Amino acid sequence: MKKKISVILKKDLVHLGSSGSIVNVSSGYAFNYLIPYNFAYLATNKTLKHHKMFADVKQKKLDQINTRLQLINQKLSKINHFSIKKKVGKNNQIFGSVSDKDIISYLFYLTEEKLDKKNISIPDIKILGIYDLNISILNNIIITIRLRILPLFI
Repeated sequence: MKKKISVILKKDLVHLGSSGSIVNVSSGYAFNYLIPYNFAYLATNKTLKHHKMFADVKQKKLDQINTRLQLINQKLSKINHFSIKKKVGKNNQIFGSVSDKDIISYLFYLTEEKLDKKNISIPDIKILGIYDLNISILNNIIITIRLRILPLFI
């Protein structure tokens, strides 16, 4: 039996690597620990081909997501500011507050792109004024849009 064999990891292991990576380990470690505890499987010609096929599909999906996110980034960077009208009570306080649903629906109206509320950081809006919204599209790209709350006259 060979001293070192190749296995494909099913789970992230701190000392070996991340899920889906191909590593060389000793045969005893592979057959006595990794394979029985379902942490990895043997890297044969068929499994390597299968693994490569899934990696290609995953990469294509990531490329599609990145192109969509770049399109959203371009659409949002064209918007500098927008306004929302709300009913006003005493001392310029609005009834209720401006929620993330209001902002997401208005951005959907402007850009025709659906955003998640976890991507938008909204300050607590209770009075009329101008607020900055931070929208994170990718991990390192943050777009700042000004939001103006105006009184609604009936």
